[in-house]
Amino acid sequence: MKSKLVWIFIVIILIWTLVPFYSLLITSSATSGTISELYPKDITLEYYKEIILGSKSGNPIWMYIVNSIIVAVSSTLIVIIIAIPCGYGFSRWKSRVSSTTYLGYFVLRMIPPVALIVPYTIILQYLKLVDTYPGLIFVYVAMNLPVGIWLLKGFFDTTPKELEESAWIEGASVSQTFSKIVLPINTNGIAVTSVFIFIYCYIEFIYASILTRSKVVTVPAYIAGFVTPWEIKYQEMLAAALISMIPMAIIFIFAQRYIVKGIIAGAIKQ
Repeated sequence: MKSKLVWIFIVIILIWTLVPFYSLLITSSATSGTISELYPKDITLEYYKEIILGSKSGNPIWMYIVNSIIVAVSSTLIVIIIAIPCGYGFSRWKSRVSSTTYLGYFVLRMIPPVALIVPYTIILQYLKLVDTYPGLIFVYVAMNLPVGIWLLKGFFDTTPKELEESAWIEGASVSQTFSKIVLPINTNGIAVTSVFIFIYCYIEFIYASILTRSKVVTVPAYIAGFVTPWEIKYQEMLAAALISMIPMAIIFIFAQRYIVKGIIAGAIKQ
């Protein structure tokens, strides 16, 4: 009886998860006027062709995907480079100052993103970084650094201190112990953190829609452009959404093994 209930629950979850994706696929390939039909009568690929090759009124989606990838990869690399030593420091050196600083990062992260739009816009306008890669990367790094530090600190906390102490007894320095013992052990945790930060930067919409104009428009802002005061181009919007998922799908395919190991390692406290 329990096994049947488990399978019923699994089927319900699968239906709940896959039906929206099915609707997305069907609606994006249905002819105009057949939105949200379960079995559309006419199927067309003209919307995908328009999105991929571009149209008279717009550029192909690949230009915006490249912008999103550049911003997301650059932001992720910077966050990881800064968060690794910070997370290790907060994990190993306990003091009132470090605890206060660590909690201070989360106070900034708890502020709703909408509340910081005006300050960031003023700063970027003053620095002349609106609609530029450095400007958007600066904002994403500031937003995701607390999360990166928090995640990596959790992984470093699971690393046995006895391994480092043994290395110190053998004459290794702190930097050698960190680079040759701690980092290799936490490779999966770094991969998990990198994937989470990349995804957030790739799909972020609020700042991308306000801090970009024409040069550095990212995929979410591009997709939102199909909503106009006169009409909503559902088919084009959904087709663009499906195509924009390709980079994330590729990342998950190659990083799946590291993500699973990292999640398991973070769940087991040593």
